Amino acid sequence: MLDLSNNKIAGKLPYWLGYLRNLRRLNLGGNKLVGLIPTSIGRLPYLEELSLFRNGLNGTIPTSLHELSSLQMLDLSHNFLNGNVPSFLGQLHSLILLQLSNNSLTGTIPEVLGQHKTLVRISLSSNFLEGVVSDSHFTNLSSLKSLDLRFNSLILNLTSDWKPPFQLDELQLSFCRIESQIPQWIQSQKQLIFMDLSNTGISGDLPEWFWNMKFFGLILSHNHLTGSITNLSFELSYGDLSYNLFSGSLPQGQVLDNGLVRTSLCHLKILNVLDLQRNMLSGTIPDCWSSEQVYTINLSSNNLSGLIPKSIGLLPNLLFLNLNNNSLEGNIPKTFNKSRGLIILDLGENKLSGDMPKFRAKSHPNLQILRLRGNQLVGALPVQLCSLPWLQILDLASNNLTGNIPQCFGNLNGMVLLPTTRNSSASSPTFPIEQTTMEVLKGQELQYTTNLKFVVNLDLSCNGLVGSIPEELTNLAGLVGFNLSNNHLTGIIPQKIGNMKSLESLDLSNNMISGTIPPSISALNFLSHLNLSYNKLHGTIPTGNQLQTLDDPSLIYAGNPGLCGDALPKKCKIKQGVQQGSSHAQEEEDDPQEVELYVVVFLDFATGFWGVVGSLVLMPGWRHAVFRHIENIMNFLGARVVLKINSFRNL
Repeated sequence: MLDLSNNKIAGKLPYWLGYLRNLRRLNLGGNKLVGLIPTSIGRLPYLEELSLFRNGLNGTIPTSLHELSSLQMLDLSHNFLNGNVPSFLGQLHSLILLQLSNNSLTGTIPEVLGQHKTLVRISLSSNFLEGVVSDSHFTNLSSLKSLDLRFNSLILNLTSDWKPPFQLDELQLSFCRIESQIPQWIQSQKQLIFMDLSNTGISGDLPEWFWNMKFFGLILSHNHLTGSITNLSFELSYGDLSYNLFSGSLPQGQVLDNGLVRTSLCHLKILNVLDLQRNMLSGTIPDCWSSEQVYTINLSSNNLSGLIPKSIGLLPNLLFLNLNNNSLEGNIPKTFNKSRGLIILDLGENKLSGDMPKFRAKSHPNLQILRLRGNQLVGALPVQLCSLPWLQILDLASNNLTGNIPQCFGNLNGMVLLPTTRNSSASSPTFPIEQTTMEVLKGQELQYTTNLKFVVNLDLSCNGLVGSIPEELTNLAGLVGFNLSNNHLTGIIPQKIGNMKSLESLDLSNNMISGTIPPSISALNFLSHLNLSYNKLHGTIPTGNQLQTLDDPSLIYAGNPGLCGDALPKKCKIKQGVQQGSSHAQEEEDDPQEVELYVVVFLDFATGFWGVVGSLVLMPGWRHAVFRHIENIMNFLGARVVLKINSFRNL
């Protein structure tokens, strides 16, 4: 035996492995091996296990493996292998496990695999296989317990009266096309405890026999199934019937005349996950939840009514609760204050009333998403929310909330941290299974699933909030969406709004915000949606590379007659008087030496003038002598002028 699995071995598989002729088990899975599978491995006559899973191997499956007559386990999953599923696999008569999932295999599944009486597990999922799977693919698979053909382009075409030779405990056919009602042959699988028929196109009502099967895991999502959910197995741990057309009420529990017991949701003692979202279920939610193992309940987007059961708030390990988009009413139960494990609480789009719940770090240390939009909640925004350390989505839009926006919202740590920093934190709570949340961003409602951890949104729009926008909110550097529209906010746009570096969507429309648009808004390099319409803004619209790319500026800035700039037909005008005054002042600043010259000349003139004039005023003798001298000069000049005139006349 050679077992070096789950290390960090890199490089290519050595050719000399084929010289270990007595080797029975070779396990090199979970490493960093690359390149081709060496053909020399086919020279190991006693090899019973070949496990090369989770590496970076490429190329085709070598034909030399057909010589491994003793091979019982072949696991080449999670690599980059291509080509067809080899037909010679049908000649390995000792094969028990065939695991080729998560590669790039193409072509059809060879019918010869159906001749294996020893095969217990077949997994060909997550490849690019196509073609029809018929009865002949399963002719002699009498030992088969697990069949996984998920995530291919296969068509399942089995005859209606086909009787399988096996008894499965696991069947996974997600994304294979069935295009009919639930296959009748499934009724014969008495040991089947896990089945995934999601995205297969099955339709119609589920037959009575189906609801009496003892499933531990059942996934029928994204089909066209109708009728009522009449019963769920006592043993059910994972149930996903979402995205169908089921109607009627939720299973309430009853004993039928024939002695059969209908299970209530409250009787599922080992339930972990229940997802019934996007159906047409009606009636109330039973108030008898007690399972200590349930961590996900999703009943969103149905027609459920009545109160939210208090017992749900007492489930000790509940992590995800989605009851949004129903017609639930009444107050949010105070028992939710005891749901310490909650990561997502989505009660949006209902008819809930009363005050906002005062969730805090002590009661909800892991809460990441709090979505209560579209209800009738009243009162002020609780300052206790500021202590929630991981809150990344706070959506309270379209309620009747009043008062000011708390300054401490700027301390919401989950919105301060950038997404890369927040998601790499060791203490940040994670999603154990894929979660889905609807959020309004960039003016439209979008569904987020795999990228949910990157959505950071604060939406307080469509309420009755007053006061100014706290400057502290500009600390939320990780915020992607920021919506305060349709309130009664006054004051100015915070000058440091450019610090919110991650913003992609900013909506402050339909308020009474005044002042100018801060120049720092041009620093928002990821901004793709901006709405500042219908406020009291004035002045020049800032320019910037990202701002210039936004669509339809006339809508972005509409209803602000005081705004002007290149983005609008109204251009900004500079007053002439102000411009001239500025020009003169600039000249005086730019030439101080000229000013100094004028001052010196003026002082010299003043000194000379008062030196002469002052002497004449203070000394009478000098004054008479000077005036007599001036009078003699004037007489002399007068006589000279007369003589010159007479000489010109004589000529």
